[in-house]
Amino acid sequence: MFLAILKWACIVLGCIVILIGAVAMYLKQEGDRMYARYDAYTREILAQYETLKPYAIKPEFRKVHPGKFPFLKLFKMVITSETGDRLKRVNTIDATMMLFMRMYTFLIRPDYGYNLPVLSVDFIFIGKKRVFVIEVIDPAKIEDENKENYYKVMREKLPAAAGLEKGPERDWYKDFLADVSIHAKGDNSHDELMFDIYKSYLTAYLDMAKNADPLSPEMSEKMKQGLNDYVTTLLSKGGPAVEVFEKMLGKDGQEEYVRTVMFGL
Repeated sequence: MFLAILKWACIVLGCIVILIGAVAMYLKQEGDRMYARYDAYTREILAQYETLKPYAIKPEFRKVHPGKFPFLKLFKMVITSETGDRLKRVNTIDATMMLFMRMYTFLIRPDYGYNLPVLSVDFIFIGKKRVFVIEVIDPAKIEDENKENYYKVMREKLPAAAGLEKGPERDWYKDFLADVSIHAKGDNSHDELMFDIYKSYLTAYLDMAKNADPLSPEMSEKMKQGLNDYVTTLLSKGGPAVEVFEKMLGKDGQEEYVRTVMFGL
């Protein structure tokens, strides 16, 4: 009797393990598919605007695992960094969390010689669930017609984004982010809407960069100082990504990573 019960318990346990594995595989495939879609489109469009070259970063920052348990590899980030003329630093982070969560992070830090904001996106895919963040970081707030023209293009997409569930924001964001920034949540029924918004924002940003006039040395220094102030505030007051980096890299590693790798300061 005991052996029969044990046999059936093993069968049930095996079925549960197989089911969990099947669900995890499905979730992973969903994240992989969405990551590939955003990454392929981004690279295709970037190639039409500027020739980028690989930018060397420290080996320990190219692929990052949690410091205490690197052998588990339940959280992995792989970063690709490139550099160009007006697009001074272009970073792509491929992050996998708990085997089934996939995140696409993409950031453009422009040359300080132009009145251009930083474009930062974070898209998280957890099975059918989505987190959709587009931040237009404009700490210097130097007004000009070119920038405002393309902000208007971005604002045309805000009514569509308003239909999505509001995502989390920090109080201090309002001092640094342009009013076209989006923090939203949704599911796979919103995939086409989210992708369309992203395409519009990325194209508008790249057109903005293409048509920007050079700044005076004084205004260029203001751009540089503004971004430094933003990063200092980000590190001191926190944000979802930098808080993860602290857990993975420690306090000193977090600061170096955010300043030198993410934002290229």
